[in-house]
Amino acid sequence: MQVDLGTVARTRPPCRLIDRPQLQHGVLLTHVPTLGTDDPEARALRRSLALVWLGTGLLVVTPGYQMEGTTWLARLGLPAWPMFVTCSLEVVLGVALLLRPAGHLLSVLQAGSVLVFTAILASLDPMLLVHPLGMLSKNLPFVLVVATVWSVERQGWTPRSDWLLRVAMAVVWISEGLFPKLLFQQEWELELATTLHLPGEPWLLIGVLGVAQLLSGIGALLLRGSPLRWLLLAQLLALLVLPTAVGVVEPEWLLHPFGPLLKNVPLVVGSWLLYRRC
Repeated sequence: MQVDLGTVARTRPPCRLIDRPQLQHGVLLTHVPTLGTDDPEARALRRSLALVWLGTGLLVVTPGYQMEGTTWLARLGLPAWPMFVTCSLEVVLGVALLLRPAGHLLSVLQAGSVLVFTAILASLDPMLLVHPLGMLSKNLPFVLVVATVWSVERQGWTPRSDWLLRVAMAVVWISEGLFPKLLFQQEWELELATTLHLPGEPWLLIGVLGVAQLLSGIGALLLRGSPLRWLLLAQLLALLVLPTAVGVVEPEWLLHPFGPLLKNVPLVVGSWLLYRRC
């Protein structure tokens, strides 16, 4: 019986074809490079990061942003001008991410800036780490998304990059469910629940929501297949609805220098990509 090798090759999964050693100019290749920098999913994820940098940089023109920013700078004993310099650099970084692959330099600049920024603010006010809007806690998944983009641009989508993105999305729900809603309930969120006329006692409602968020984050790490897809859809919906409700009731959060609501952009894009890939 004769076997058509071309037919066999066409029926093999694409990943198998990529992994198979190939000949190029008579030399056996054990690794075929992938086009991670041209990957549309990595590009969408990178541009979602760019929007955060552009937003937090350009919003410096608003009075509310300037007032909040100068207040925090005063606590460091600094004048207002570093805020404008920093925001200008953020805009440059955002434009660079829109126009080109992140590469090593832009990835290090993003991660390093976020980590330094987080350390400084946490030293001034540790409660920012457990703020209900994820003021600083969203910085960890942000850095993980940066690492995901860097990994995909170098190697294409691999189990490691998929897992990095999955952990980034799960961390948001675990941290926001455990800390501000269960361990450190804060007056602002209790008052918001009352303002929104939500049923039940605010402290109990927020606690129940915290348990749901915590379980949601754990489920994002453990579930597979159809249950995971349904969970990701629910998380995606929550990432759109909850910040919208906050923005309607207290629009000043949309203009805050720390970008607590802007940081939802990479989370929305990352959740959608996970849904498509799982």
